[in-house]
Amino acid sequence: MPILLHTIAAVAELAFVADAYPYKNPDTIVVILKPTLRDGLPLTKSTLTFNADSFTVEAVLEAYEREVVSFLANTLRTAERLLAKSTQTRSVPLAPLCLN
Repeated sequence: MPILLHTIAAVAELAFVADAYPYKNPDTIVVILKPTLRDGLPLTKSTLTFNADSFTVEAVLEAYEREVVSFLANTLRTAERLLAKSTQTRSVPLAPLCLN
């Protein structure tokens, strides 16, 4: 158990983590992301849950990258595609005016 407490303390020091603690039982660890990140994320992505057996700093970093960073990257790509489409359709009617 002392190793788990040290791991929880180490995870709580990560730049994107607000808190980490056992939840409901000592076998489940919840990692809460900082408020600045939580505000832009769906509720399902604002916390990370782990089994105590597999709870390590590396596991938290991997889960953060897989769940949060990939979600934000996909959201950005979607926004860029939508913006590009809206810019294309708006610039086409203006093209003849620019040629004169």
